[in-house]
This record gives sequence, structure tokens and C-alpha cells, in this order.
Amino acid sequence: MLEQRVKRFLLEFGVPVTEFCRRIDLSTSCYYEWRRGDLKLSDTTLKRIENYLTKYGF
Repeated sequence: MLEQRVKRFLLEFGVPVTEFCRRIDLSTSCYYEWRRGDLKLSDTTLKRIENYLTKYGF
């Protein structure tokens, strides 16, 4: 699941959520809403997250 991959990435690299969001061009509020299940991200945004994680081996 993508949410778990993001969580693992943040923990392993110690990247703050704000920095991660800046790098993938997503607001922190949208990130937290998505993590809670209150927001469905667009396919484009999900692909951006996927590509970013893949670049770092996640």
C-alpha cells in the first residue's frame, strides 16, 4: 500500500513530512487528510508519489 511505503520512507530517512510534501508538490494538509482516509488523491498525484518513492528504492 502506498501509504505504508510513504510512512516507511519517512521513518527510514528521517525526512520531515513538510519536506516530503514540498518535494512531491503536495500540501501538508492534503497529505494528512489522505493518510487519514479523508481525501482521495488524483491519479497524477499518486503517480508522483510512486515515482518519488521508486527513485529511492521504496
